[in-house]
Amino acid sequence: MAVICGKLFYKGEIITAGIEIEDGIVKRIDKKLEGEQIDGLILPAGIDVHVHFRDFEENRKETINSGSLSALFGGICLVVDQPNTNPIVDGADEYKRRMDKAMKESYVDYRLNVALTNRNSDSLIETLKEIEKDYFVPAIGEVFIHHTNPDLQIPYDTLSMIRKSTSKLITVHAEDPALIDEDSTQAEIKSVERCLELGNFHFCHISTYDSAIKISDSESTFEVTPHHLFLSYDDLQNLGSFIRVNPPLRSRVEAEMLFNGLQLADIIASDHAPHTLEDKKDGKPGFPGVETMYPLLIYLMKKGVIGVRTIVKLISSNPARIFGFERYGEIEIGNYANFAVFDLKSVTKIRADKLHTLAEWTPFENFDAIFPRRVYIRGELAIEDGEVKIDPGLHKHEERSGTE
Repeated sequence: MAVICGKLFYKGEIITAGIEIEDGIVKRIDKKLEGEQIDGLILPAGIDVHVHFRDFEENRKETINSGSLSALFGGICLVVDQPNTNPIVDGADEYKRRMDKAMKESYVDYRLNVALTNRNSDSLIETLKEIEKDYFVPAIGEVFIHHTNPDLQIPYDTLSMIRKSTSKLITVHAEDPALIDEDSTQAEIKSVERCLELGNFHFCHISTYDSAIKISDSESTFEVTPHHLFLSYDDLQNLGSFIRVNPPLRSRVEAEMLFNGLQLADIIASDHAPHTLEDKKDGKPGFPGVETMYPLLIYLMKKGVIGVRTIVKLISSNPARIFGFERYGEIEIGNYANFAVFDLKSVTKIRADKLHTLAEWTPFENFDAIFPRRVYIRGELAIEDGEVKIDPGLHKHEERSGTE
């Protein structure tokens, strides 16, 4: 049993209290508790529901090991990896192989979606049942309405069939293939409209204000990314050929509208999609971001631009609720003791050479940020002042590998 004391976010307020931890669980929160005094603001560690940790045949771009280490340094305690890997995770065997790898190599709690492809659409529900005998599958997806790989470009009628076949959360990358080359903004908006006609979904990386409004008026949910909030195609001069990402960066006005409508969003996720420098020079789309997401938000909180309640809702409590992660979310009795401790005086510039992803660049170079001084994973001190205190491997917590 351990007790840490300091300023923490609890039940919507910042209070000074002690947190009693037993077997990785928050047992008690009380102002009268005495224990180790922690400098800085204790917040719930983040949940990033949208990462691409590559690995398999693309381990030169990122691995579960390097991606999860990057997540840890960014104050993230749990990630949801996407299955459009090489090979694609659309069957029980590939799912098990990737989870076995994560069990040995991940620094943070790891979950994995299962892919919907044109080759598995008729058997996906049975495949999902088979996988869920051993694992908790957060969602089907990210389902691509448009993709360069024809097996991953899913027709609306197939998506409709799967939606009617299961109550499972389905996450969608909404870009209509008929409009993608004409008007990428309309490609997203029209795809969102069409999907909303089919049922409820969780929409990945929404990049337009119109889409945000339409989804917020429905029973569906959506996420936004830091790069669609803080960057625009006006950054072409700075990013050059590295600017490509899907969905694309929008105008500065669109980004500002999306940011000003942040209260409409349900989740903020990084869409961490690393490539090698050579791949980016060749125009491959995608940005790294799992390590910089939370620190960027904390800096904006310090500046008074975003409130702490909004940050905790978007990065922790809503992801846990929407994706069904029990014992995750806010700092609360009965939840895992997953904390990120931020010293609000410790403002630094983001530098690519200081990050832990295999990607050797960041679109947020020289942005101000506040990285966590400490990170706790299930009560265990995992990061302290830039030093890793734990070894990778989920075997240390047997329940991490199974169902919630």
